Amino acid sequence: MKSFVALVKREYLEHRGAFLYGPLLIIGLLVAGTVMPFLVGRFRADYFGDQIEGTLKFYEVAFIAAIGGWTVYLIITLFFYYADAFSADKRNNAMLFWKSMPVSDLKILSSKMTAGLTVFPALVFAAMLFSGAWAYVMALMVHAQFPLFAAPDFLAAFNSFWRLGLVAIVFLALVLLWIAPLLAWVGALSTVVGRWAMPLAALIPAILVLLENVFFKGPDGGVIFNYLRYRADFAWASNAVRNQILTLGPVDMVRFTADLLSHVNWVQMVAGWAFAVVVIVLASEYRRRTLD
Repeated sequence: MKSFVALVKREYLEHRGAFLYGPLLIIGLLVAGTVMPFLVGRFRADYFGDQIEGTLKFYEVAFIAAIGGWTVYLIITLFFYYADAFSADKRNNAMLFWKSMPVSDLKILSSKMTAGLTVFPALVFAAMLFSGAWAYVMALMVHAQFPLFAAPDFLAAFNSFWRLGLVAIVFLALVLLWIAPLLAWVGALSTVVGRWAMPLAALIPAILVLLENVFFKGPDGGVIFNYLRYRADFAWASNAVRNQILTLGPVDMVRFTADLLSHVNWVQMVAGWAFAVVVIVLASEYRRRTLD
């Protein structure tokens, strides 16, 4: 168990640039980009017209948008991480002392998969929470300069903050479990072709879609194309988010979570997990047989 924790720690140390320093840089730019307009006088009340009205709903929508933005960032960075991490330590067998650890290739790849589904998302989740808190600070800054803007009540905003934070945990976990097959796929490819896994992860399915449409008659776009589009659609998440945004009242944490869970196709979810496990095992076997 200690060796597994050490391997996960290694992944954090080697890839914290994208998952720790990157979010910190974005947060710094966010803070600077929102404070500077006030300092240089570029933020004027006439941008809003004669009536300026702040609402708790506006704050919640801003927080939900921040959660969505950081989720997109996480998906992109995880794709590049898995496209390189599974083969990174093959390029130099003397890298640090980790290479001499008496662990199996399956354990090494499992630690990489675990880091990408736990440690790195936790860092991005912290950035989500900061963005939610900063959204309220922005509302206070606007209110201080333009009293007509009614900033949300602190207690109401705090109540929405922790409720949306809990929903964000469920949302992020479901997203990660939903895309686990994609991450395992690109990671397994990287054990074979290294960094070429990035283009091949999309090129191979595209070729399969083309061949299916050329040689077989099926639904528009083909079975493979429609299935991939379905997996990439995230309709289960967008429906739940839309239901909360369109309501006039505050976000209902229980209903939001229930909507997320009820719209997930759990058969496809479990099938994706099974695919990810099989792919990781095959990749570890390939790595064990080919890595000197």
